[in-house]
Amino acid sequence: MVVPDVVMPGDIALVHVTIENAVATSTRTESVTHTNILDKSTSESRDVYLVIGSVFLDGRKDIRVLEGNSAFSGVLGPGQSMGLSFLIQAPEKSGIFFPQLRIRVRGGESVIYPIPVNVNVPVYSMKKPTIQVSQSDLPMVAPGETFETELSITNIGESAAQDLLVSVSMGDLMISPVGPASSAAPVLAPGSDLVLPLSLRVGKDIEPGLFDLPVAITYTRVDGSARHETAVCAVDVRGASSLAVSQVRTDPITVSAGEPFDLIIRLENTGTGRANSVSAKIDLPLSGTREAFVGSIRPGNDAPAVFRLNAENDGDIPYAVTARYSDDYGDHELLQPMVLVVRPKGMDGAVIAVVIILVIAGAGYYLYRRRVQG
Repeated sequence: MVVPDVVMPGDIALVHVTIENAVATSTRTESVTHTNILDKSTSESRDVYLVIGSVFLDGRKDIRVLEGNSAFSGVLGPGQSMGLSFLIQAPEKSGIFFPQLRIRVRGGESVIYPIPVNVNVPVYSMKKPTIQVSQSDLPMVAPGETFETELSITNIGESAAQDLLVSVSMGDLMISPVGPASSAAPVLAPGSDLVLPLSLRVGKDIEPGLFDLPVAITYTRVDGSARHETAVCAVDVRGASSLAVSQVRTDPITVSAGEPFDLIIRLENTGTGRANSVSAKIDLPLSGTREAFVGSIRPGNDAPAVFRLNAENDGDIPYAVTARYSDDYGDHELLQPMVLVVRPKGMDGAVIAVVIILVIAGAGYYLYRRRVQG
């Protein structure tokens, strides 16, 4: 091993080597034949020791060995190893050089082992595929809706991806596929892409928010190694507001001509998103306040729009209430026709007098009937 992996011209580096006695024992067998029938053989096993005379790193004119030559000589027993280091200096030119490690073993053959030394030469790794997943858009949908989007799977690497499989998982989210949610390709060449169209349905009871659907990607590299990667498909769920008139009342309950009163119209949000900047306006031909600002209304809640008016004339007066509001999908308007009943002035006293007269008349008739029967 050379440290560093890439040596600059003229720089100093270290070469680390390990010498190991990989042979544990040797066996010698002798056979002796006494007759044509009887054979005799003997076996003898003994440990093998390596007697190393010298270890020498030959720079071969290009690499200069500064320290480490002849640093070890001795005996290595079975399974024993020894680490050695050599201090070298790289030449002033770039290239791949192969100094030779020479090990002299007594009673055996010497070993010559070349060691590559990289001097300022870039070494590129194996070309690999790189899979990129992109989404055509970020769909904004309301709970209960079905929407469509698509994923583009592109190989931006330098080699082909084989046996490519892309699948979208919903997990425990309230989002389910309508149709296929996976696609495959036997080979995806560099620069090629695979389009996965998706049709998804969002549950009605889902809470608004940004959801990431996991995308599983599996493929095989050119060297046969399998790859497993993940990406996401994003969905922006936003509720849509919807206003309706839930109640209309006046204070006092009976409106009389010439008297002031409050008209209270309650607006209810029956949608799935917040209604913002809610305001209401009426076109009653009466003096007073005919516009009211409500604010925001959460889903399932209501809020009052209060108008303070003066009843100038009696009769059934038709009018319309216009409510304006906004949500994530834009501005909206509600137009609701209404009728206001205004009684003539003094009508309440006359009604009370008639009721009292009827009560007295009824009581007198009851007493008269009892006397006649008695």
